[in-house]
Amino acid sequence: MLTPIEIQNKTFKAVGLGYDKRDVDIFMQEVADSYESVYREKVELDDKVNALIEALNHYKSIEKMMQKALILAEKTAEETKTAAIQNARQIENDAVTRSQIILSDARRELDNIRQQIITMTQTFETYKINFKNLANAQIELVNSDSFNIKTSGLDFEDIPQSVTDYSEETGYESTSEDDQNSDFDIINTDSVD
Repeated sequence: MLTPIEIQNKTFKAVGLGYDKRDVDIFMQEVADSYESVYREKVELDDKVNALIEALNHYKSIEKMMQKALILAEKTAEETKTAAIQNARQIENDAVTRSQIILSDARRELDNIRQQIITMTQTFETYKINFKNLANAQIELVNSDSFNIKTSGLDFEDIPQSVTDYSEETGYESTSEDDQNSDFDIINTDSVD
């Protein structure tokens, strides 16, 4: 493509009867001016087109990156969702298993406690029966003739009232063991029937 300078600098050979040089120069100037204007406009438009193409390529690359990011995000979201569901199921299964173990342990412990209660109740009943039998035997023994004291015909006036009285009457001197018991009164005869 010709530049405006090439058009302006173009010279023609003069030949005999050719065109009027002045008309040709004026016309060439008009063509050069007009062409220069078009040429500048074309350069500007080319620059704009290049800038737009760059912008378009930039936006296309951004679009591709966004599409890749969107696909990756969708894939990641799906994987996360799947992993979360699997994790939730695993947690649920673990919780069910643990609850079954705890429940089983609690039932075993309850059975042990029930068995202990039964054993303790049986032991208590056995002790109670034995204690009743022992108490009844003691009552029978106390009520038997061997525990009846016959006081008729006994003279209680001759019995000393204390150890001191006894030692004075008999002349007996008490030992250290006897001294320890000297605080105890001998049977009070007034209270015995």
